[in-house]
Amino acid sequence: MTTKLDDISEAIGELRAEVAGLRRDLHASESRAVDSNRRADEHRSTIHHRVDGLAADVGAVKIVIAELKDDVTDAKTVTDEVKMWKAQGKGALFVVGIASAAISGSVVAFFAYWGEAIMKVLRSA
Repeated sequence: MTTKLDDISEAIGELRAEVAGLRRDLHASESRAVDSNRRADEHRSTIHHRVDGLAADVGAVKIVIAELKDDVTDAKTVTDEVKMWKAQGKGALFVVGIASAAISGSVVAFFAYWGEAIMKVLRSA
């Protein structure tokens, strides 16, 4: 026969077992949390290193872009000068063409008007 004292002892034993189980579960949970926090810290550290690397790369790209802007500005200046020279050359060729046409026309007109007389002088000599 079981007495009340036996029932109480059995209940206390079960409570102790439950408390011990809870203690183990709590300890395991705390251990997992510590591991999870450590992994999260390591991951954040890796991310920070990557972001720092990207920031350095972006800074380098900005420097390269600034240098390219200077080069493009210099190239634009040269291109503008070459375009100006090209326009001046076209103008000079136009003037030379007009002058050539005028001189050719004058020579043709001169020989058309005086050609026969010059030929008579040359034949008689």
